[in-house]
Amino acid sequence: MSPKTIFIRKLVLTALCGAILNAVKFCLMYIPNVEAVTLLTVVFTYAFGLSVSFPATLVFCVIEGFLWGFNPSWLIAYFIHWPFLSLVAAFCKKLRLSFPPLLALVVAFVTALFGLQSTFVYFLTGGAVGTPGWFSSFRTVYLAGTAFYITQTVCAFVSVTFLFSPLRKLLTSLGDSYFGKKRPL
Repeated sequence: MSPKTIFIRKLVLTALCGAILNAVKFCLMYIPNVEAVTLLTVVFTYAFGLSVSFPATLVFCVIEGFLWGFNPSWLIAYFIHWPFLSLVAAFCKKLRLSFPPLLALVVAFVTALFGLQSTFVYFLTGGAVGTPGWFSSFRTVYLAGTAFYITQTVCAFVSVTFLFSPLRKLLTSLGDSYFGKKRPL
């Protein structure tokens, strides 16, 4: 397979993965903070590599912007969190961390950080950071969302624990047949 063909196939796979992330998020959006984007980002990283999963998260973020508006209070948080999750998954893959409960703990930790990070970005984009009493307000807003953050973190932990291995096996097999014997990932 020529380098040009490999590039085109990776580009198509990246777009497909980004679209899948959006479709899955859209399907589950009626259940607050229950999502599969975290699981799929990790699985895409393990099955297809960082060169596919990282840009797929960026595609996901851009599509979310087109769907819901380019409001910096949440979009910046997305552009930080999802690519960061992809980088963390790549680091875990490099360390050969594939035991689902242990990987789920790492993913749950990164997911838990999303609540802090998104609340901070909300305050930063609103100009509240550094004003008198901003930390007290930050704490209040963050604590108001605790139930949602806990739900999202538990969902990430459970989904990675039970679905990571079968999905990774399936997507790795599909990636092998898509790219052939000389896999560039």
